Amino acid sequence: MFKKLAIEGGEPVRKDPFPPRIQFGEEELEVVTEIIKESMKGNEKLRRYSGPHVEKFEEEFAQYHGAKYGVASTSGTAAVHLAVAALDLEPGSEVITTPITDQGTVIPILYQNLIPIFADIDPETFNISPNSIEERITNKTKAIIVVHLAGQPADMDPIMKIAKKYNLWVIEDASQAHGAEYKGRKVGSIGDIGCFSLMSGKHITSGGEGGMTITNNSKFREKMRSFADKGRAFPDRTNFMFLGMNYRMTEIQAAIGRIQLKKLPQIIATRKMLCENLRDSMSSLRTIKFWKIIDDVKPTYWFCFFKLDLNSLKVNKEKIVEALNMEGIPVASHYFDVMYKQPWIKNRKTYGRSQCPWSCPLYGKKISYINTCPDAEKAVKEHMTLMLHESCTQREVEDTVKALEKVENHYLK
Repeated sequence: MFKKLAIEGGEPVRKDPFPPRIQFGEEELEVVTEIIKESMKGNEKLRRYSGPHVEKFEEEFAQYHGAKYGVASTSGTAAVHLAVAALDLEPGSEVITTPITDQGTVIPILYQNLIPIFADIDPETFNISPNSIEERITNKTKAIIVVHLAGQPADMDPIMKIAKKYNLWVIEDASQAHGAEYKGRKVGSIGDIGCFSLMSGKHITSGGEGGMTITNNSKFREKMRSFADKGRAFPDRTNFMFLGMNYRMTEIQAAIGRIQLKKLPQIIATRKMLCENLRDSMSSLRTIKFWKIIDDVKPTYWFCFFKLDLNSLKVNKEKIVEALNMEGIPVASHYFDVMYKQPWIKNRKTYGRSQCPWSCPLYGKKISYINTCPDAEKAVKEHMTLMLHESCTQREVEDTVKALEKVENHYLK
């Protein structure tokens, strides 16, 4: 028999918060201290080209993910921007992507004066639907940005088949999926270009912020390296060849990133164990389900999605979230709303009051995003999220299941 819910005055499942995530150790402290001490001696080692770490980090990161080349940058958004810029598309071209993602997937599209087109998702996995991608293709479509959401690979085989059929570039935004595998290949190495975030919230970090873009295409590598350095020519770096950005990673960031990369396999293994234990332990629940993991993939679980059967519950999702929070389980009511409902996209707040690039004559079309992705909108209403990281233990798994069972039993119709 379940006890009274904490939200109604009962004892919570747990009173102490989930453990904080500890990402750094003595190794990171030592390498940062070494670089700063060298600079204190007059041997400045902080800038992108003043030491060995950025170049080595690019090589090691690319090799780990099964690619030939890596280009470091300042953030995951910058990493995607490098990839989009490398394609050198004409303004007004369309890029298809998912409506459930971070802003950083979409911002680079608009900064290159391209038009984001949102394909719907698979409501069971929350990843982009290959069928919906094909439905969105027009004569202006030039590329697809696939997002491997929450550490689960998207279904890449049909996406690559579609891309080949219509002669489209494929960019993988693997910011949330470091080391995840699709049919034996690490994500980021399947499409033409792969992008990763190295902010402190991701699997590994380069010291708070950072990004990495990988490719097997030497021309893309050269274009991205130049774009990240204000459009400089290489190897002499004396001339500026085209409009670029300053996205240079520092030596300190790269040094931290190299150490973090060595820790990644253990981070992945711990997250896998915890999240799959949670999935198995949730199997008897009737209304709260662990999200679907497709066949032949190895997710790396940045966070977990829970899908709710709201028709079988007496209360709405917000009440379920509140009740679980009161039981000591830090679930969130959703990841993000669908991208086209974000105020800045809905109101087209880009360059002054111009509404560019949507209003650009080089596009020459009118586009409405209203109700274009019904499965994504439905998924947002029906899911919750939970972060289980490598500093958690089996106790957090067990307490989560106890709380889910307790709350479901109380609110079950």
